[in-house]
Amino acid sequence: MTTQSKIPGKNSGRAKRGGTQARKTGGRQPEPAPVNIPGNREKILDTALRLFTQYGVDATPTARISKEAGVSTGTLFYYFPDKDRLVSELYLSIKREMAGAARNGDDPSLPTKERIMQCMRGFIAWGVANPLKIRFLDQCYNYPGIGEDVYEQIHNELSWMAGLIDVAIREGLLPDLPFEFHGTMVYQITSGILALIGSGASGMSNDEIIENGLAMFWKR
Repeated sequence: MTTQSKIPGKNSGRAKRGGTQARKTGGRQPEPAPVNIPGNREKILDTALRLFTQYGVDATPTARISKEAGVSTGTLFYYFPDKDRLVSELYLSIKREMAGAARNGDDPSLPTKERIMQCMRGFIAWGVANPLKIRFLDQCYNYPGIGEDVYEQIHNELSWMAGLIDVAIREGLLPDLPFEFHGTMVYQITSGILALIGSGASGMSNDEIIENGLAMFWKR
């Protein structure tokens, strides 16, 4: 937010007749300057997630988000200068949460293949518990407003998985292809598993869907 300097006008040297305090305009009072109130940022993000997944990102204006979050539009823009930044920050926060859930399942004492499988299971368990966040990630998979800085931070969050993939390649478990390929395959397979679990139309138990789905990652 920029602050404009007050430049004296032509009447700056004249005496004020009554001052702005005494003059009654009857107009709208200016909004108080937004302040960093604990919880406001999270409230905006939670509301944005709900509305984006219900109506779509493009069809949800920031005015509606601020209204339903119970904050002024000025407060929303205090935290997020524009809609693209709001989408980007929400996307980044969910990706970080997703990466943390996957990494929690990692056990360095296990063989490489099982370590990767455990991480994928951790992501699936998180996805089952957070369907709105999964839906939002799917909506924003190719969203043009997410900046390269956000993708770079996400890449850093997943660097440990890239290391696991490299080990799997050296051990002959996976073909020698770029991490972007393997990472995309991991995401697509786990997303497909979540879609099948959510639909309930496969005629298989959740465990059967998960184990058969994860086995597809290695059958290439």
